[in-house]
Amino acid sequence: MLYERLPNDHTMKSVINSKLRAAKAGIIGEATVEDVFEKYDFPFYYKILHDVNLTSNGKFQIDTLFICQYFVVILESKNILGKLFFENDPPCLKRELDSRNQDPFSFGSPEIQVDRNIYLLREWLNKRGINIPIVGVIIFSSTKSIVMKAPNHTSVIYALNIPVYIRKLQRQKEYLTVTQMKEVAVAIMQHDQPYIPFPMCKKWGIDPAELITGVKCDKCGRFEMIKKSNGWNCSNCGNIDRLAHKYTVYEWFALVSKKITNKECRSFLCIESHQLASRILNSMNLTRKGKSKNTTHYILGWEKLDNWKGRIDEKYRS
Repeated sequence: MLYERLPNDHTMKSVINSKLRAAKAGIIGEATVEDVFEKYDFPFYYKILHDVNLTSNGKFQIDTLFICQYFVVILESKNILGKLFFENDPPCLKRELDSRNQDPFSFGSPEIQVDRNIYLLREWLNKRGINIPIVGVIIFSSTKSIVMKAPNHTSVIYALNIPVYIRKLQRQKEYLTVTQMKEVAVAIMQHDQPYIPFPMCKKWGIDPAELITGVKCDKCGRFEMIKKSNGWNCSNCGNIDRLAHKYTVYEWFALVSKKITNKECRSFLCIESHQLASRILNSMNLTRKGKSKNTTHYILGWEKLDNWKGRIDEKYRS
């Protein structure tokens, strides 16, 4: 959403596009790991949790967590193609796409990320009286990721090798009973706090005034929809969408702020009618605050934005 609403000549456009591609690649990598666990089984009790977000001495996110009576495994998924070099000074991951083309950007060190997650998860478990070995491993989803220089002390494997890797880990001592293992998994899920990246403008240091305003057409992608009696009409392709305003207001919450005024609504949707903006905001099940015309604003909790994620994902898929 942020990328689409930035002008083409904006200085952050290419940076956000790069991060967007990396995020999409990461999702593919995590999906590959999930697929492996769906296809394979293990000869002992275990639990698998995906996309875990916890807080200990700091917030941390784990792509996949494998829990059993004998150990816990943190699996850090990566989907970075090319020849890869784990550097130590400073810690980073460098990529060579071919013999003549080295990626000008280095990646954060997956080894440092795994080490941090092990430390914070151990602290989180210790606070609850749980002491169990924790192992971290870096997973590459594709064999097109060729590790030329391995990290110092963290294992690196391909996703298809996960079952073999886990089966080879020592299971000589049971640190948890089956009941305790299940309780740990439940406790982690209960304390999971999904990462909320909103408002995106603040996160990226972008002035909201720099955003392209208007109601976006989900057919042609132009911000040229005009409100008429039959709905929102795209002046570019003729598409008609009766609910286009709703998703544009949600974009405001994701990009700018968790509250919006009538004036801000009119400016962002490019409409002039105070009454139309009021009808739109009052129809969206938002929390209304303020008593006078000048103090009234509407609030949406960012955690509720998941309710429209499916529609947005579909609208912006390319």
